[in-house]
Amino acid sequence: MKNVILHSTIEVRRANRNRVFRYLYEATEPVTKQDLAYAPSMSLPTLTQNLNELLEEGLIDNSETADSSGGRKPRILTVVPGARYAVGVELSSNHIRLVALDLQVREVGFRVVQRPFRADREYADRLARTIEAFLDETGVPREKLLGVGITVPGIVDGDQASLTGAYTLGIRQLDIGALVSAIPYPVHLVNDANAGGFAECWGRTGVEHMAYLSLSRGVGGAILVSWVVYLGNSGRSGEFGHMCVHPGGAPCSCGRRGCLEAYCSTARLSDDLGLTLEQFFGRVSAGDPSCTGLWESYLDDLAIGICNIHTALDCGIVLGGKLSVFLAERFDAIGRRLSDLDSAYRESPYLSVCRYHDRSNSIGAALCFIHKFVDQI
Repeated sequence: MKNVILHSTIEVRRANRNRVFRYLYEATEPVTKQDLAYAPSMSLPTLTQNLNELLEEGLIDNSETADSSGGRKPRILTVVPGARYAVGVELSSNHIRLVALDLQVREVGFRVVQRPFRADREYADRLARTIEAFLDETGVPREKLLGVGITVPGIVDGDQASLTGAYTLGIRQLDIGALVSAIPYPVHLVNDANAGGFAECWGRTGVEHMAYLSLSRGVGGAILVSWVVYLGNSGRSGEFGHMCVHPGGAPCSCGRRGCLEAYCSTARLSDDLGLTLEQFFGRVSAGDPSCTGLWESYLDDLAIGICNIHTALDCGIVLGGKLSVFLAERFDAIGRRLSDLDSAYRESPYLSVCRYHDRSNSIGAALCFIHKFVDQI
């Protein structure tokens, strides 16, 4: 019985500490101890004890003061952004993208390294050296690093042991341990679209459920229910790129035909034409008939895919991936197609473009560690 009581006491103390920290973490206005005394609804001695612990650990700061109408000025309590950091790494067929975030999800560094993916030890060693060089470049203290989140364009099993279905990397199965063995920090792998969706959902107000459609060389997606990524029974939910939009149509990297990815991969607009995306859209803006015609066809196929996703899930949809940076000024063209296809869109438009563009995946990977830390502190 004594052990049960002790365990219960520890859990209560941990819960109180977390309530105080989360209140400060989520605050949008200055907070004083007096404010906290009312908001978390706990006794003043308990509140003081938790604040002292958080101050001693360097997680919060009280060096600033608020205005006072008389007497001692109350101290403002804030979370220390540099108390912890996380790094997010996106692996793609030809690049490694790295982002470093502080505890308040502020970007402290971003870097793109051109490096073709290879499923061998040399690539794994170079990946580890690239991360070390990035930490040196950004000045992130190793002792404050929560971990390294890594996104991959495939399915990561629940045990973080194997990666499957990474068709754009040219692999069907890979031992995750071999890929990350040289990285001396906590590592967590996550599907790239799931990471991107999590990043785009993070901090949004008024959004409870969301679908995320990532348009890059691979086309993927994520489903978020009550701000949590829905993985499905085998981690394969949200594979929007492999829904069929043209039965018997163009071949897809997955081995089937007519998939959305076969029609809405960015490769259709760039690699297949020997152009960069910037060059392609430059030609579209200049009225090049071949590029303009291809773009119109691309939008037709994309609208079908978006309409199908909304029909199945009935929630807001966010467009992300590398194409997203080019979509803001061309958004009306997608909206017109959706209005023609779907009466629900005419009544209540449900599509938007992401905030982080080509950083979404790496930010989402880093957020895995920040979210866990904030949730368990």
